[in-house]
Amino acid sequence: MGKVNFDDRSLVENGWNPETEMLYQDEKKSKKKLSFTREQKSIFCVAFLADLFSFVCVSLPAPFLPVVDESHNISSDVTGWILGIYSLVQLAMFPVFGKLMHRIGVRRTLLFGELVCGIFVIAFGLLEYLPVPDPTDKSIDVTYLVLAIVMRILQALGASAYATAAMTLLTSAFPDDTIVMLGYGEIAIGIGSTIGPALGSLLYRLGGFMTVFGGIGGLIILVFLVSWYLLPAESHTKKEDEKANWTLKEILTHPNVLLSVILIAFFGMLCTMNNPILEPELRSKFGLSQDLSSLVFLTVPVFYLISAPIATNFRKKFKNFDNLYCTTINFVLAAVVYLLMGPSPLFVHLQRPLWLLIVTLGLQAFLAEAGVIFTLELAFIPMNTRSGPTREMNTATQALVSGIWLTTFAFGEFLSPILSGMFIEKMSYGWTTTIYGVMCLVLAVIVLLIQLYRVIRNHSRKADSENKPLLN
Repeated sequence: MGKVNFDDRSLVENGWNPETEMLYQDEKKSKKKLSFTREQKSIFCVAFLADLFSFVCVSLPAPFLPVVDESHNISSDVTGWILGIYSLVQLAMFPVFGKLMHRIGVRRTLLFGELVCGIFVIAFGLLEYLPVPDPTDKSIDVTYLVLAIVMRILQALGASAYATAAMTLLTSAFPDDTIVMLGYGEIAIGIGSTIGPALGSLLYRLGGFMTVFGGIGGLIILVFLVSWYLLPAESHTKKEDEKANWTLKEILTHPNVLLSVILIAFFGMLCTMNNPILEPELRSKFGLSQDLSSLVFLTVPVFYLISAPIATNFRKKFKNFDNLYCTTINFVLAAVVYLLMGPSPLFVHLQRPLWLLIVTLGLQAFLAEAGVIFTLELAFIPMNTRSGPTREMNTATQALVSGIWLTTFAFGEFLSPILSGMFIEKMSYGWTTTIYGVMCLVLAVIVLLIQLYRVIRNHSRKADSENKPLLN
């Protein structure tokens, strides 16, 4: 079967419609399937661990950092910035490492990032030994604040390097199973983002601040050693001399990528919106201790883990059902979940017992991960230019796309804790979740309109083609 040609003139013409997706998947299936080699298994193991620990650190201190910050006279909105600065640095550095990957080398980038991140995660634990201000002194502890921000920046710098390298490894080492492998990578990212609070709370209760960051930092150093041993020095990791066969402008202006990154940014917001505000809500409304709060936080990664394979298998089984319809339904369901989570003050008689809050937290994680899977393939399918034929993305281009994808996801993760911290300072938890629910409804309408426009435009072009007279 020949290559599928994608017209690049408009979103409608470039949309990943069921017909082109089916043709593309059939072409892939027609290729001879080989079992994974030992090298591929090693690469998958390294990439999975890298994605996991890169995003564990995003929300690791979320359950206990508000309490610690209060002792240093730091308000919840500033705590949101301390948590969010990690994702902000990732936002800036993902495209940088994606651009430089072919010069530095994938292996060196990954090892450098793991070593730097591990060292400064451990260093963050040393903040425990800073003196706590006198209770009568209400001024902000500037020393603590500056050191906390600097340490988070350096952690994020290292994490950005090895997360970008991990995504590039998955796309280059598994060319015939790119979307599936990226789905597993997204599972690692999701587990890392959501298990971080529960893991941090548990370790904090066991031994305090240094136990959390010394333990996790030590594990990252261990992952560095494992990666050094397992990751091959050649083949998929040695692409220093390869240049991207797509320019950054071509990638950023491609409608598939553009739509994908916008949606993924919002799903990144949904993953972290509760990080700075859930623990105070559990403490004030239900009187939960940090031990019980950590168990509530564990609900999120469990549902996140369940969601990814279900969403991936759903897309495989129902190829003819356009993923933008899936995304629309996903946003509508997410809006309902957020209205129940608050509960929304718009519904005066709506009650929210603890069990309902836990269920809605799980459903939020399930829908966020499913939404990422639905939109992920938009960014990594083979693309074309106005010249016509489809071009597969080489490793350098995949690194660029990985950097762009991770950048927008990190932007969402950075923005959401800050917005949540600002909202909770001015209004209740219920109104905060209501705002997110309304945003989900707005995006559902926008995505549905885009899809309907694509369908109408494609139908019109098909009719024009059928009515066009044949030339002798």
